[in-house]
This record gives sequence, structure tokens and C-alpha cells, in this order.
Amino acid sequence: MAVAELNSYEILLHQPLKTNQIMKMYKCISKHGCDIYLHQDHLIADGGHLPKLLSFFLFVDLREPILMIVDGDNVGAAFEEIHNCWEENIISTTCRRKYSGSMVNSSTSILV
Repeated sequence: MAVAELNSYEILLHQPLKTNQIMKMYKCISKHGCDIYLHQDHLIADGGHLPKLLSFFLFVDLREPILMIVDGDNVGAAFEEIHNCWEENIISTTCRRKYSGSMVNSSTSILV
């Protein structure tokens, strides 16, 4: 399957997410047909697997930013919905990289 778009974001939280906020993110992934991956230090989670997603947020360090990688057809809408849901918990959000499908498919490796 070819990736239509791939974006990465750096998100810094000032308080932990509530379980319902994590559940909304999980549902958003299915709704928009995209894949989301989270990374922070030694923690990695595939947003499509609820147990891994919940575990990730149990161990997340609020002093460090989270790297969120979103790929699929509707990346912007998916990220916007997640951002709106988490808004009260976020200190800052930065878009690190944006790649179109042709850029992703033509590269053997990309920076996120």
C-alpha cells in the first residue's frame, strides 16, 4: 500500500492524557484510515493497538516531547481532530516534517 502523505509532529504535554482522550485518538485512527506511531526515548507505540497505546501513555515522561508520526490519506484532518481533543493537555506542538506520497515512495529513507 502506498502512503498518500506522512507528517511528523513534536508534542509536549503538561499533564497526562485521560483515558477517554486516548480512546478518542484510537477511534480517530480508524475513522480517518491512517496509521499513527508514537515515540519517546525508549517507548514506541502503534496507535492502532489499544493496549500498546495505553501502555505508552502510562510511561510517558511529561518533561520530554512525544514524536507523533501520522501516515495515510487524511493526515491533516486526523491530526487536527487529535490536537483538538488533547488541547487542554498540550504546551506546544511543532510540525517537524511533511512528505507527500511521491516523496515517501521515491526515498529509501526519510527523516521524521
